[in-house]
Amino acid sequence: MIKYTPKNRVLWGNILLSIAVSLLVNFSYLLVLFESHNSDKDRPEWLEEYEARQVVIDTEGTLHIMPDGYGFLVMDEGSVVDSVYVNSGRVWRFGLKEGDRMRVTALTPEIEGAHHSLFTIETLNGKEHDYAARFDKPDTSSQTVLQIICYALLMFVVLTIVTRSSRKSSIFKRYFLPYLLSLLIVAAFFFAAPVLGIKGDVPRNSLDIVLMLKCMFVYVVAVLYARIYDLVYQRQRIEIKNAQLKNENLTTRYSALVSQISPHFLFNSLNSLSMLVREKLNEKALTYIDRLSHVFRYVIQNGQNTLSTVADELQFIDSYRYLLEVRYADKLFFEIDIDPAYMERQMPSLALQPLIENAVKHNAITRSKPLTISIFTKDGKIVVSNPIIPKIEAELSTGIGLKNLSTRWQMITGHDIEVIRTDDSFEVHLPLLPETK
Repeated sequence: MIKYTPKNRVLWGNILLSIAVSLLVNFSYLLVLFESHNSDKDRPEWLEEYEARQVVIDTEGTLHIMPDGYGFLVMDEGSVVDSVYVNSGRVWRFGLKEGDRMRVTALTPEIEGAHHSLFTIETLNGKEHDYAARFDKPDTSSQTVLQIICYALLMFVVLTIVTRSSRKSSIFKRYFLPYLLSLLIVAAFFFAAPVLGIKGDVPRNSLDIVLMLKCMFVYVVAVLYARIYDLVYQRQRIEIKNAQLKNENLTTRYSALVSQISPHFLFNSLNSLSMLVREKLNEKALTYIDRLSHVFRYVIQNGQNTLSTVADELQFIDSYRYLLEVRYADKLFFEIDIDPAYMERQMPSLALQPLIENAVKHNAITRSKPLTISIFTKDGKIVVSNPIIPKIEAELSTGIGLKNLSTRWQMITGHDIEVIRTDDSFEVHLPLLPETK
């Protein structure tokens, strides 16, 4: 027995939809069977009146077809009526031709002076005519069940084809090929499907409109379902991707927090503070404590925010820069030139600090070779640039910090950062969000 699991939910959906569509296209058969099992007292009044209008004409007549497609059955002498009207639909459906001889059952006209109209054909050109067979109605319950099973199987096969294409396939394999294959299967079913009531020598009409409409209904429903299924699948993928990006963002922010307040950073900061105290530079020590406090406070507060203004980021960088300048006295310099027009523009929080930290970490900083880090604005971007001064013993770079920054920037702003590396310099261009009005 097939159990419902997330993996086979598509299979169950196909099964349920196949049964529903099959019952829908065979609804008229079910209605006829239901009606046939009702007792005479349950028959509607309009049906009794309709049957009361029937007149059995024992004599034959000759059919004359008009240019517009309808015809008149001119009865032989001795008939209770002179002629019977045959509409164009009956002419086409039964394949009637000029001169056909028929004995029929007619309906009396509702308006006085009008013609009787054809109800059933009893004989056609001297042969018994199975009128019910032409109307494709079920004779038994088993025939109706057979119809329901056949259409359910057809629907299930078509749904399986149009929903099983790989999402990584080309457009041809994903849409054109399965839709074409399913259309061929529906066409084959049209010519091979069992039609109720066809028996004896009654020929099957190869252009059965009812059967054609049923087949096309099955195909159209399957294609629409496949399209809806594809859209739902894409939406689920987008939701999963967004959830992954949010998780990566949280991980990145957590990693940023950990790196900012890591024991190594704290140890170096306390060493620098200790040096100031030993040298009795009290004013400088107090300033250092104030800047260190601001750095930790900003990291903790803005670690929960996605965006900050350029002005807020620069205030944080000013405090962070002070700590580094004390640590690398007269060996590390900053050149900051930010256009005032950019101050209220927004950017991802804690984005500049990792770039400064990387520059300090991967370059030699000595009195003979001081390091200058430049931060400036250009064409709607903030650029962080530094010369490359190789260390004697270079530290291994994993590139994780820059990759995390790039992922976070893309997720928040929708734009990619640009990294320009030459033999002499290293630049990172950070596109700012458009100014809000």
